[in-house]
Amino acid sequence: MGPSTRQAPARELLEANHEFPGSYMIKAFGPTTESFRAGVEAAVGARAKLRERVGKKGKSVCITAELQVESVDEVISAYERLHAVTELKMIL
Repeated sequence: MGPSTRQAPARELLEANHEFPGSYMIKAFGPTTESFRAGVEAAVGARAKLRERVGKKGKSVCITAELQVESVDEVISAYERLHAVTELKMIL
């Protein structure tokens, strides 16, 4: 069985592939509800730039959050907060 999808990528992997401070992108998938959108926005914080793409049937949305982070710990915390969003279906 592979690693859990309910956690952030490994700290070592993040540090090896990203420069800190810098930008980091996370994609959150869920329903096209205002509560999901608000949950993602609250989870990633006010400094994040958000873009969204609604699915063809209009029932799902992918919200891309570009975070400006100072450390790997901020990335891990963002993943933890996103996983607490009740309507979240998947994170990339």
